[in-house]
Amino acid sequence: MTIGSVLIPRFQLLAAVGDRKEMLTEPVALAPEAGREQAVGEVSGAAEAFGIRPGMPLSEALGRCPRLALVPPDPGRAQSEWELVVRRLEEIGAAVESERIGEACFGVDGLRG
Repeated sequence: MTIGSVLIPRFQLLAAVGDRKEMLTEPVALAPEAGREQAVGEVSGAAEAFGIRPGMPLSEALGRCPRLALVPPDPGRAQSEWELVVRRLEEIGAAVESERIGEACFGVDGLRG
């Protein structure tokens, strides 16, 4: 059996920025969720260039890049958009296994175009 995978980096960040994709050319990160650890979530490539990584404390991220834009996470939108991706894979016959939004594995033998 041949296994295929889908990996869409920054999927939750993509969902959070929605139609404002131009934001991704600038330093941007998912803001910490209320009531949780004050750490940034997924980050844009421009933010990575400043050394900012997911899970980094917010104070450190802002210290590395004071102009870092913070986008509130939208877990509902991310989940529904990911379900669309999974459904499309299933429509071509893939038995998808996905434990995280933006990552999936499936057997490619016998897939329909």
